[in-house]
Amino acid sequence: MLQLKEFEGAREITDLPDTPNGSRRFDQLWRDKDGNLVIVEAKGPKGVLLWRQGYGELDSRTSVKQGTLEYVRTIVAEMEERATFSPKDAKYAAEIKDAIADETLRYVLVQATENTGQYAGAELRHFKIF
Repeated sequence: MLQLKEFEGAREITDLPDTPNGSRRFDQLWRDKDGNLVIVEAKGPKGVLLWRQGYGELDSRTSVKQGTLEYVRTIVAEMEERATFSPKDAKYAAEIKDAIADETLRYVLVQATENTGQYAGAELRHFKIF
């Protein structure tokens, strides 16, 4: 998916744990050529960024939106909760927290372009999280 010149040499982290219904996790996690993490939010042509309840450090009455640092922290907290039975969740949660602290984490939206039944490309948007 990250086949743009900007991400040349990036590798997808293929062992990012899944969840039973596919929620409470990031769509994709990549490592760029310099070893920095890139979170990818993947959406279809009509897909929109979703809201959810905060978790962890955030009050559960707080709503967080995909594409924000608060959303990342919410997902990381949920990954940490799964750490007892999912060591890879613990590993990637720790790496993401370090990347937040170092401000090296990147978070992007890749949205498929409207099409008529065949692949028509995608649009890349960077989220400003720092």
